[in-house]
Amino acid sequence: MDRKRVERMRKATEEQARQIRALPGYEKVKREFGLEYQVASELAAARKEAGLTQAQIAAIMGTTQSVVSRIERGANISVETIGRYAHACGKRLEVHVS
Repeated sequence: MDRKRVERMRKATEEQARQIRALPGYEKVKREFGLEYQVASELAAARKEAGLTQAQIAAIMGTTQSVVSRIERGANISVETIGRYAHACGKRLEVHVS
């Protein structure tokens, strides 16, 4: 791909991002997804720290690897599921409100 085309695509993507950030309710959605992403990242880190694969976590939880993958991508999951995942990693779930 030539440099001019790449630059046009980059500028178009930046403009689209600016338009999305200007939408009403964007900040609220950003905060909600930010929390989900943080939880997902912490769960994936706990799994890696435990030296386990997604398939191994799935087996411990009694689910499938694809479900574990969705959890690690920040899918909308219950606190119970987060707790089961943490337990499968040898961790415990703690919730703090500040």
